[in-house]
Amino acid sequence: MEETLVKVSELRKKGVWHFLPYSQQASHTAALLQKSPFPVQPVETLVREKPIRGYAMVSSDANDGVPVLAGRNIAPGGINFEGVEYLTPAAHEKLHHTQVQRGDVLVKLVAQPGVAAVYAYAEAANFNSHLARLRLKPEVDPEYLVSYLNSDLGQSLIRSFTTGSVRPVITLAALLSVPVIVPPLAEQRRIALKARSLAQEATQLRENARERQEEARHLFSDLLEGGIE
Repeated sequence: MEETLVKVSELRKKGVWHFLPYSQQASHTAALLQKSPFPVQPVETLVREKPIRGYAMVSSDANDGVPVLAGRNIAPGGINFEGVEYLTPAAHEKLHHTQVQRGDVLVKLVAQPGVAAVYAYAEAANFNSHLARLRLKPEVDPEYLVSYLNSDLGQSLIRSFTTGSVRPVITLAALLSVPVIVPPLAEQRRIALKARSLAQEATQLRENARERQEEARHLFSDLLEGGIE
């Protein structure tokens, strides 16, 4: 079992009283950041509006209307609308602080802290308290920030700010303290494009693997029904 001695002053400075921020992995990640050829800035310096956490409870009997996004709707591959609840348009208008626009970055605060996705739709949406909304400055590409937060480096950094072992949580204040490598905008877009291309390739490979597994599962049925090609 890994053991690390930490000064009380360092515990107070970080404000996180558990092991992960002081582990060898955290130290390794911090050392990697020191090698960055680009500026490293906290998330709070990248936003153009005050970051918002969703309301603690959004309830409605609406069966359609404006979707209320929750943690389960955010994944590294993007946003899904499975099991989503809805608000009436009138209720949505009242919750103007948590309205979502195209290009907003939504970040999970609970269960899988730091997992993020870009809202890429023109349609209106809202979100609950398991998510935070970031509206970025023009010089920060949303897809780049999402790729960074979902990466091994980003997730390692985020784990250093989380609390709870059974159900990890990151506060909005802690999320805003997460350091981000910030290259020029053109380089951000190049990196984001590469990350998206690799993710699409991985998705296709998984789909191909599922098809082959299904073929293998039916191999003997095919043998009896007409032969194997």
